[in-house]
Amino acid sequence: MRITTGKFGGYLACMGLLLGAAGVSAAPRDYRFDTVHTQVFFSTSHLGYSHPSGRMHVSGGFIRFDADDWKTAQVDVTVDVASLDMGDAAWNDKLRSREFLAAERYPKARVVSKSVEKTGERSGVALGTLTLLGATRPLDLALTFNKAGVDPYTFRSTIGFSASTSLKRSTFGMNKYLPDIGDVVDIRVEVEGLRDRNAEESAAPDASNPHPPAATEP
Repeated sequence: MRITTGKFGGYLACMGLLLGAAGVSAAPRDYRFDTVHTQVFFSTSHLGYSHPSGRMHVSGGFIRFDADDWKTAQVDVTVDVASLDMGDAAWNDKLRSREFLAAERYPKARVVSKSVEKTGERSGVALGTLTLLGATRPLDLALTFNKAGVDPYTFRSTIGFSASTSLKRSTFGMNKYLPDIGDVVDIRVEVEGLRDRNAEESAAPDASNPHPPAATEP
């Protein structure tokens, strides 16, 4: 069989595309959190009049994800509790104090998934734990897979999710001003991850808190 140069080039190009496509779905990919575009928002009742909101920053962690196999997914995220911002300095200090988050003693919170289940075309739930105030409790995060692709500005492989959950602060021993300040805290997280093969290694707890108090199981 005679193959011309043009046809041979086209054949190689097609083979490259097929092999490249196969490589994309061959295994889950790791992403480190983009700490600029990843934020945690929370709100709770204030005397029943309103539900004021605040936010915290994510300081590190990683996501492992394969859109074709959600069961392989993992999430490990560290939240900077001391970054709490309610838009008012006095209010910030109050919530960082020992009456609430005790941020000086417990400057970080950590969410680690144990499993991830797909519940819809772009939705799922991460079943895991939250460590806060030295206590570890179960936490489930409802997930929406927004998009994966190449950022046209940075040319970085990027992935995006939205997540939400609710928890009772009293389960972490945060009982001050109940029930005037609500027990149920609603949480929303907007996530962007950047492709990074070493993301898991960099997900360890922050070195500024190398010996955090031992976590306790319920």
